[in-house]
Amino acid sequence: MFEAIVGGLTMLLTPQAMLFMLIGVIYGLMVGILPGLGGIVAMALLLPFAYGYETAAMLALLLGAHIATIWGSSVTGILFKVPGAAKSLALIFDGYPLTQQGHASRALGASATAALMGGILGAIFLAVSIPIVRPIMLFLGPSEYLMMALWGLTIIATFSEGSLLKGLVAACIGVLIAFIGMDPVTATPRFTFGSIFLLDGISFPVAMIGLFAVAEMMKLFVKGGSILDRDVTEQRSTVLDGVKDAFRHWWLVARSSLLGVWIGVLPGIGASVGGIAAYAQAVQTSKTPERFGKGAIEGVIAPDATVGANEGGGLMPTLAFGIPGGESMAILLIAFISMGVTPGPQMLTSNLDLVFAMMWIIVLANALTTLIGLAASPYLARLPAMNANIMVPLVLSVCFIGAFATRGYIEDVVVAAIFGGIGYIMEKYNYSRANLVIGMVLAEMIERNLHISLTLYGDSFIFTRPITLMMFIFIIVTTALPFYRNWRRNRAAAPAAGGGQ
Repeated sequence: MFEAIVGGLTMLLTPQAMLFMLIGVIYGLMVGILPGLGGIVAMALLLPFAYGYETAAMLALLLGAHIATIWGSSVTGILFKVPGAAKSLALIFDGYPLTQQGHASRALGASATAALMGGILGAIFLAVSIPIVRPIMLFLGPSEYLMMALWGLTIIATFSEGSLLKGLVAACIGVLIAFIGMDPVTATPRFTFGSIFLLDGISFPVAMIGLFAVAEMMKLFVKGGSILDRDVTEQRSTVLDGVKDAFRHWWLVARSSLLGVWIGVLPGIGASVGGIAAYAQAVQTSKTPERFGKGAIEGVIAPDATVGANEGGGLMPTLAFGIPGGESMAILLIAFISMGVTPGPQMLTSNLDLVFAMMWIIVLANALTTLIGLAASPYLARLPAMNANIMVPLVLSVCFIGAFATRGYIEDVVVAAIFGGIGYIMEKYNYSRANLVIGMVLAEMIERNLHISLTLYGDSFIFTRPITLMMFIFIIVTTALPFYRNWRRNRAAAPAAGGGQ
């Protein structure tokens, strides 16, 4: 094992591989900042240029670009409430309020450092867990995946400020929007109204760009001024404060990283679910959950640590079984085929050097991304101070270009504009846009695994499969926890209110 670790590092420490990694990281940061693109597009565009070179150099280019998009996607989410990709969605809930309060540098520093720490923990997991993960993966079935998706819905209560009913309505609308297109099991068209364009469904990145980015620019245009609160004239914290925050909350980073690794190992779930789940566990385990959504630095640290660790976990099923751990890993499989590398159990024996080379790529690319990110953060943090007359057309142009680039359909630009109007109305009447997005993210996963579970295990599968039953009980407990905390808080406040009369 030790010889393979050293051999993997030796493969990577060549001038060509290190140059390719640097190119990949810089390119990934640029692509990650563009809304709607992210790591999948970055890797797909690089694929034609990655042939004919050293294997380690090709992997350094592809994985370096993909890893850099993690922090690149975080930048626009934190600064402008424009998620660069689905995996950065959870960052806007507290990252953007921090920017409005003059703590953009701190949020960017915490984001970059948490992603680095998560990436290192994910790489360590990849190194030590190769012998033990395979039986665990084979033990879980669609009913367990269903329970994980249902657990993700428990976060709805977290974002339903003032009215749980409004939160549930928003989530149900998200589920209905996700049902537009072809049924994943029967291939029956649903809610398409005869439109060929709608057969593919509503693109999640496009809807997200509209709901948050376009809606936020509409709100800024109406308000005028800049993104910063009126009493904020300069940055109130530094990048170093954010770095210290990430290390101060090391236990949250460790928990979130383990969650990211676990979600990465499970095929087909992806980093977008991981970011939302990380935010949920950060809120549910916090002693002061009321701070979240108003500028809690933990709301930035937890999602980025999870997404950073997700890459190490996602490589496990990709390498061990040839099953993509996420959409970006499917691109990596294509690259493997072009290199003549066959993923599978034999890769963990005959090509172990290559496995550890990828582990080192994750570590070094994360470190390089963080160094560049920390150096650029003080300058990026100045952008939200721009006047709305400059900011709105600039951001809208980038958003609509990103919406078109996701699939190459001009109709997606129209969809982004429509969802911008929906997002603006929801914000005005206090309907949670986050809950709508959560409904969209989890709907297909819930529907697909519910169909398979009913077919394989029957109507009472929840009670006949022990692990599923345990996870179901866990969902009930975590759902009840916020309500129990509110009940205790109200009960403690009642005597104080009575004494004051």
